[in-house]
Amino acid sequence: MNIVSSLHAAPLSRRAFLRGALLSTTLGAGALLSACGGASGAGGDEPVADTPKLASVENFRDVAGVGEGYPTVDGRRLRRGVFYRSGALTADDADARALARLSLRAVHDLRVVAEAALAPDRVPANAVRETHEVAPIDAAAAMPADAAAASAWMSEQQRQFVTDPVARLQFGVLLTRLARVSGPQVVHGTAGKDRTGWAAALLLAIADVPLDVNIQDYLLTNTAAQTQIEARMAAHAARIGMDRQTVAPLYRAQSATIEAAFDEMHRGFGTLSNYLAQGLSVSAADVGMLRAKLVA
Repeated sequence: MNIVSSLHAAPLSRRAFLRGALLSTTLGAGALLSACGGASGAGGDEPVADTPKLASVENFRDVAGVGEGYPTVDGRRLRRGVFYRSGALTADDADARALARLSLRAVHDLRVVAEAALAPDRVPANAVRETHEVAPIDAAAAMPADAAAASAWMSEQQRQFVTDPVARLQFGVLLTRLARVSGPQVVHGTAGKDRTGWAAALLLAIADVPLDVNIQDYLLTNTAAQTQIEARMAAHAARIGMDRQTVAPLYRAQSATIEAAFDEMHRGFGTLSNYLAQGLSVSAADVGMLRAKLVA
């Protein structure tokens, strides 16, 4: 399947689904936000703080992008300051102060218990920590023969976020909670690339961000977490006696990896709306709320 053509064949039905979810209520987008406690910057009167560059929290960034926010296919822009994404929230004192200025209300941890125990979150004041345990991609355990094998292994692992019933349950609960909890929120895993990358890609898809922009956002991990990625590659290569390029696909974000998850979604569910409703059990009202929060 050609991922680009298959996703661009669906936007009209996806927009109709989302529009229908909003119009099926008696409330407009602004009223939806007010009913759920509002969203940062929803009215455009309150400036959104720049996303802080954190030294002790890997890959921390705004799901909506920078500046005016990512564009949507219908020419609108995403609202910044609503959802953030990152690696483990192991903030030092300086970063904790920076996070406090974002007024976060919820920290959504995608790690399993054993991972979280190794690097406990430092939850900002006035925020609650919610757990949505999704089994990690254990890249450190992979023994690829070459870079192509490493890339294929990663794509298969990413597909399992779509096929595994437990993962689908957890991603569904995550999206539902993101819709229903008021105020800014952050979603994270350990490195903020695989599980977090899929969660962010789903939010951008719900907001009708073009596929190429969605993929470019996924690839930004390579810049935001370059130092950590290089260190993991070097350690893995040394451990198995291979060169860094052999193991690079295990740690660097690649378009083929996220495309594999979208391909699996379309293979198993046909459309984004079917995946959200049938695969993740996210209601149309909650999808509408997510879009209302995200799109300015």
